[in-house]
Amino acid sequence: MYKLNENQNFAARHLNGPMMVLAGPGSGKTAVIAARAGILSGLPDIAEKFNWCRNSNNKGVLVITYSKAAANEMERRYNSIRQETNKTSNSAVTFGTFHSVFFRILRRKKNLSTEQILAEGERRAVITGFLTEMQYEPDDEMLANVLSEMSLFRNELHEPNLYHSKTMGTEDFTSVCRQYEAYKAEKNKIDFDDMLCGAYEVLKNHPNELDFWRKKYPFIMIDEFQDINRVQYETVKLLAAPANNLFIVGDDDQSIYRFRGSRPEFLLNFPEDFPQAQRVTLETNYRSTDAIISYANNLIIHNKLRYNKNISGTGRAGAPPTLLVAEDRNSEAVQIAERIRKEIARGANPDEIAVAFRLNIQSRAFTDIFSNMNIPYRCRDEMPSVYQHWIALDLFAYLRTARRLGLRQKTGFDPDALRIINKPYRFVSKAFLKSVKKQDKDIFLAYKRDPLLHIATKNSIEELRDDMLAVSRLSTSEAMRYIRKNMGYNRHITETCEYRKINPAGLFEIADELQDAAKQFKNPLDFIKHAEKVAAEVADATKNKSGPCVTLTTLHSAKGLEFELVFIAGVVEEILPYIRSKTAAEIEEERRLFYVGVTRAKHELFLSATKTGYDKPTKPSRFLNCVKNGGMIK
Repeated sequence: MYKLNENQNFAARHLNGPMMVLAGPGSGKTAVIAARAGILSGLPDIAEKFNWCRNSNNKGVLVITYSKAAANEMERRYNSIRQETNKTSNSAVTFGTFHSVFFRILRRKKNLSTEQILAEGERRAVITGFLTEMQYEPDDEMLANVLSEMSLFRNELHEPNLYHSKTMGTEDFTSVCRQYEAYKAEKNKIDFDDMLCGAYEVLKNHPNELDFWRKKYPFIMIDEFQDINRVQYETVKLLAAPANNLFIVGDDDQSIYRFRGSRPEFLLNFPEDFPQAQRVTLETNYRSTDAIISYANNLIIHNKLRYNKNISGTGRAGAPPTLLVAEDRNSEAVQIAERIRKEIARGANPDEIAVAFRLNIQSRAFTDIFSNMNIPYRCRDEMPSVYQHWIALDLFAYLRTARRLGLRQKTGFDPDALRIINKPYRFVSKAFLKSVKKQDKDIFLAYKRDPLLHIATKNSIEELRDDMLAVSRLSTSEAMRYIRKNMGYNRHITETCEYRKINPAGLFEIADELQDAAKQFKNPLDFIKHAEKVAAEVADATKNKSGPCVTLTTLHSAKGLEFELVFIAGVVEEILPYIRSKTAAEIEEERRLFYVGVTRAKHELFLSATKTGYDKPTKPSRFLNCVKNGGMIK
């Protein structure tokens, strides 16, 4: 517990004033925070170990981090120290997340209860309702994007009408935000963003409250400081002043949540905000082999917006990262799955293996292949299956309807036909559709006998029926291509995006991924059956799946984790870095994201690139080139 290296020791013994600890991957920052908390709370044995005399005026110590799991782990480490030193008095240290700590501040002033916190399920349902009323089709991905953007503008302390949404037009976005605020006011509820912004407003506008909390916690420690956002930082600065006993631990090279309002500038500008701040760097990586550390160093050094560091290992031997090359995403997933199966057969623990990727959509190939090969897996956080996207549901409806018409199966009202009849718009009226549904009639039979239906509409339905018959004779992948290009579904995607005032690239990527997946199945119904099976498995794999499992994770969700074997898939241009990242700052964040993935590996690291993507040639990522030229990849 007390075996800290020189820099860790220096950080743990820091007492008054601001201190910035730059903590590289696997550098033991949790041990430092726990040890310093022990010193500040007056554990005599620890103070003696560090040759430091306790200040009898010390009061409370507040330790803040981002996840409940991280806060619990720090508290566990701290309590372990207390047990070793036989310290039995009440602890003066409070461990908590930003949300839990800020809620205490808000609750004291406004007399709130936990029952007033809006449940996440209710929040999602409410926003879904607003979007539906506005004629959107809010799938899981769109809903997640809207919720993320609503949090972002609030945490940046902006007004919604000044925020440019990437998910919908500004007017619609502002409307959703205002409806949501009205709903919370009516129900007397608050959400997690209200905890942050509300605490800031309380401390900013009520000097007595600010004085109370300053006296309660004269020492503040913040973990993962590179993840801090505007409202959190402004609140912390209020709490820490005027003594500024603010101890921050972070790594600018692992700042990867700009989309949440976090950015490395907060850490990089800390010495300007606190000119008296001391600084120390934890440069020993106890996690990875020297070869992996060397690769990571050669990668991140190309970033300009960073502190220079000299991260080194402990002399652990290991192979340099291995570069894998596959033809496309499906064969990439097969190649990685086969390697994993061999490793497990040789005795590797599945819990110590991870597959990481830049985009959620990349998980599709792995869930498909892992399901086929019976490799147990769990999904890190929520990872919606591409097979549940509204585009997938539309295309499946097309395929089922085409098969039914091709087999001349008689039926009553068909929900699949209803779903696709106006995608793209074919001038089929709501009145006609309501009528056939009420009478339980087949749309493709009823239209001929309806005297009120315009001749142009009848011709449109007739053309759709003929196209469906053509589709019924095609293989799955060819059918998908025909639906998209010949039947106007791509036009429907474009028109939908024009209505939403968003870029259609992301939706076309979904359609391309589904068409790619369809290549494995000649029969459309086999494809749909497979898709439904995998979607159910993904939902199950997201819910704390028991037993040893390989972890599937995005690079964003991988931060804070470590594994013996790590595979990073899709290390090609337009994925890593992502095609939407254009500016120098965005490219640097993409490189930091890749760096985070690389530094999750303890013993072996595999980097995978494909020759093609959606039947188009791909280029290896520039992040590979800058290291490969140095001979780091075998």
